[in-house]
Amino acid sequence: MFVHHLTLRDFRNYRRQDLALPPATILLYGPNAAGKTSLLEAIFYLATTRSPRLSSDRELVRWEAVGEAGTPPFARIAADVERRVGAVQLEVLVQRRTDDDGQLINGAQKLVRIDKRPARAIDLIGQLRVVLFMPTDLMLVDGPPAERRRYLDITLSQLDPHYVRTLAHYQKLLLQRNSLLRAWREQRRLPRNVNTELAFWDQELAAAGGYLLAERLRAVVELGALAGPLYRAISGGEHEVQIEYAASVDLGQDHDAGSLAYRLRQAFEAQRADELARGQTLCGPHRDDLIFRVAGVDLGRYGSRGQQRAIALALKIGEAELMRQRGGDAPVLLLDDVLSELDAQRRAHLLDLIQRPGQQTLLTATDLSDFSADFLTAARRFRIEDGQVFAG
Repeated sequence: MFVHHLTLRDFRNYRRQDLALPPATILLYGPNAAGKTSLLEAIFYLATTRSPRLSSDRELVRWEAVGEAGTPPFARIAADVERRVGAVQLEVLVQRRTDDDGQLINGAQKLVRIDKRPARAIDLIGQLRVVLFMPTDLMLVDGPPAERRRYLDITLSQLDPHYVRTLAHYQKLLLQRNSLLRAWREQRRLPRNVNTELAFWDQELAAAGGYLLAERLRAVVELGALAGPLYRAISGGEHEVQIEYAASVDLGQDHDAGSLAYRLRQAFEAQRADELARGQTLCGPHRDDLIFRVAGVDLGRYGSRGQQRAIALALKIGEAELMRQRGGDAPVLLLDDVLSELDAQRRAHLLDLIQRPGQQTLLTATDLSDFSADFLTAARRFRIEDGQVFAG
């Protein structure tokens, strides 16, 4: 799987850019704020419908962009993608919103096309599979649990269309159940048949949550087997990293979706009083976490920056291999400033890991001094300056 051609219009600091990309290792180099990371961001957005850097889509539209024929300004991202199952053309338009007087306001709307046909955003996920590493991914290890849940969800959503739809359904159910709990708390008055009122939401939320849990547990086992040896190689240490899924309920020994759904229903009933008092759902996949241990030590709490970076890198490379094993295609690997805090030996080892047949890898750097002559000869190079891309 690889991006054959990328087109940007008024995306971030790119006014217009058409770029043919080879199915190989691609080095994007240039000064800071030139637009290197924005190229990776564009590809990630096409794969996941979300930005890894921004919470608001409207900020993707270039500040100086001007709409056509009275329409609000918009950004366009499009790519021709080659896959084992056949080529596909992906496109997303992100348009700023305006009020009744035509003045720009907060918010944006997106239009998705797959092979030039309108599609839902959720249908875009999985058409192109990517793995992205950024310096901020250290938060995967020492950041809040939401970062680790998001990592698992993005990985599994790209691999399994049913997972992404079940996740969306679960989040909708959770919002509705929490609204009900919050309303009762604010009214300080419970209906007589409170258990009956919640029975439907408990059943539906547990069914969706059981499936999510089963898929997450399976993925953690597979990722652990892949990332464990990678961590030892990248860190230069003697021990592998162990990945532990920290659930908010007792999962027991059975890890199939049906058994896990039953466990969730039991947990909802057991925590009924606390949930009613606090006005929120206190257990389920939305409250779970991952723990990374090396020689029994929780590196999220006690690891050095170097250890945490090695875990994040091992996770990402392991994720790429998981996608290759499950999907049959190697995903596009996006590495932003990946070498900045590695010594020469670990840089060389990491570069060997990412140069695999059939693997398209895009990595960014501010200069070329961190790379060997052999790597620079083998890689395709693009120089980025002020939102423009130059070959060589």
